[in-house]
Amino acid sequence: MKTMGYKRILTLLGCCILLLGTAGYIVKANSTEKKTASIQTDQTYPNVEIQTLVKDLTDGGYAISYPSFSKKEIDQSIQAYVTDQVAHYEKKLKKQSKKKKSELTITYKIVHYSKQTLSVVFDEYESINGEKGTSSLKTLTFDLPAQKQMTLKDLFKEDANYLDRLSAISYAELKKQMKTADFDPDLQKGTQAANQNFSQFALFENSIVIYFKPYQLGAEQTKTKTIAIQKDLFKDMLSDAYKDEAANKNKVKETPPKHIVNEMPKQGAPIDPTKKVVAMTFDDGPNPSSTNVILDGLKEVNGHATFFVLGSRVQYYPETIERMVKEGNEVGNHSWDHPQLTRLNEAQVKHQIGDTQALIKQVSGYEPLHVRPPYGAVNANVRRYIGNVGVTLWDIDPEDWKYRNVPHSVQAVMSQVGDGKVILMHDIYQTSAEAAVEIMKQLHAQGYQLVTISQLEQVKKEREQLHLQ
Repeated sequence: MKTMGYKRILTLLGCCILLLGTAGYIVKANSTEKKTASIQTDQTYPNVEIQTLVKDLTDGGYAISYPSFSKKEIDQSIQAYVTDQVAHYEKKLKKQSKKKKSELTITYKIVHYSKQTLSVVFDEYESINGEKGTSSLKTLTFDLPAQKQMTLKDLFKEDANYLDRLSAISYAELKKQMKTADFDPDLQKGTQAANQNFSQFALFENSIVIYFKPYQLGAEQTKTKTIAIQKDLFKDMLSDAYKDEAANKNKVKETPPKHIVNEMPKQGAPIDPTKKVVAMTFDDGPNPSSTNVILDGLKEVNGHATFFVLGSRVQYYPETIERMVKEGNEVGNHSWDHPQLTRLNEAQVKHQIGDTQALIKQVSGYEPLHVRPPYGAVNANVRRYIGNVGVTLWDIDPEDWKYRNVPHSVQAVMSQVGDGKVILMHDIYQTSAEAAVEIMKQLHAQGYQLVTISQLEQVKKEREQLHLQ
């Protein structure tokens, strides 16, 4: 009977034996059925049994090793993961008309095993129908006393603002590792404060390791990226069970990650939630001649703003959008050509917003998180049509588009401004740009931090957390 290539089997066998903490012992099967090989024990943890599954077919086989801890709930979770991977693989095989070589291999490594927690990292390799194989990674972390699989949220106290801190640390560290520009939209999106961005993690004695799957941080990231963060950076947030040194000490001498982030990122001008903030926003652009005046003014006061742009103008001035993003500003969606969305049907609204979203992402790599409907016209239907993108209105409107007068716009804004306010202006008029620069200078002199809409939302969250504490 034909078998999978002997070279790959021998290579897998050698790799699995040599991996520290792993005994991915792979046995060649003599039939076309799934088979559990004779039980082996892990090289690092002798009380852990190694289960192996091998299926050897000309049109698709697999070789899988996984650990068994003699703990019912934990073993069931690991087996469920393995079963699911095999099922997905075999489903793909059934869709293939050609019968070229396909294979799936999974090996594992126990990276941490203490009284309190257990973390296992699985390396997966899959090739379907002779195509180039893909590698991926899966982590499973367990609370041993509770006998349950953990999510990242389980590590922290209730209401802890851990995602924002994790996002800031990850962005700064990965920016350093990947040598990206001052503002990288893909990196920002991949490290945003969302649970799905940090779902793959492992615990060590003194650190938390986060794994970023391929392409999560951009098209050029073809392999998994990892960062290790010292637990002490979360000591005010971690649940007591995961700070206990004795309970979290590994059963054997642990090999720590090579590099561990041990301090919060140093930023040139961090946003202080205890100080005044204001969000300047600009509609209807871009217009290079006036928009660039505003961008220059923001740089002078080390501030940022949000530009709600029209798709119909983005297509002509992509370089201005690129500059906005590169310098740390936020780009919002103001529709394609400024209709009143409440007068449109669902398909028309989706065109206005969806096409603008797609174009902004195409020219800058950044996908807007906020929409400002033209004229502020929004209702339940419009909110439903635009989906998960946030709707942003304003607090202060100097009607700069109407008066086109610098002193009037400055006075109108400064007489109403206050902490946490959102200012509406338009970057397509030269008078508005000149007024905006003067407003920035006065706000800066009064101690305001000029922030984007997303940063303003973040400040509000941090203030709520400080209030709760």
